[in-house]
Amino acid sequence: MKRFFLSVVVFTIIVVSTTAQVLSEGSTFPEVMFKTIDGELLKTENFKGKKVVFYNFYFALCQPCIAQKDGLNELYEMFACDDVLFISVTFDRNESIRQFQATYGMGFKITSIGSSEIERHFGVSMYPVNFLVGIDGTIVKKKMGIQSFDTAKQEVLAEFSPAIQSELQKLKSEK
Repeated sequence: MKRFFLSVVVFTIIVVSTTAQVLSEGSTFPEVMFKTIDGELLKTENFKGKKVVFYNFYFALCQPCIAQKDGLNELYEMFACDDVLFISVTFDRNESIRQFQATYGMGFKITSIGSSEIERHFGVSMYPVNFLVGIDGTIVKKKMGIQSFDTAKQEVLAEFSPAIQSELQKLKSEK
């Protein structure tokens, strides 16, 4: 019995100490540097006070991720400007990304990093996950998954359009 208890305690300590960071609304988005598939370097620290950033974490074979794409594309068309940046993060390889981009017409900047890096830095292990990061670098809105394949587009728009508009108002009032 003592041996079993000790094993459970040791296992719990290891799991707790290696658990990825969990990001939630109100927390600060990590300062990282991304290299897009087009070679552009993006540093999250450069966005603070200057841009509203929408992050979409997906992978090409994820059916809920695909279901969201029409809504994400419409959100991009509504808000893409100098003050709003759209970034997709995936662990897919460039070939799969390019094929996905061609099929679903994404205008987002896309970066590919390892799935373990995604989980460690962003706490993302289930897909899709979307974050809206405000001008102060904190997460304004987080949405994991979809409620329904039939309403995925509407969910994205209803969740994020008002939040982006609010952040743009804050940015304009500071200028």
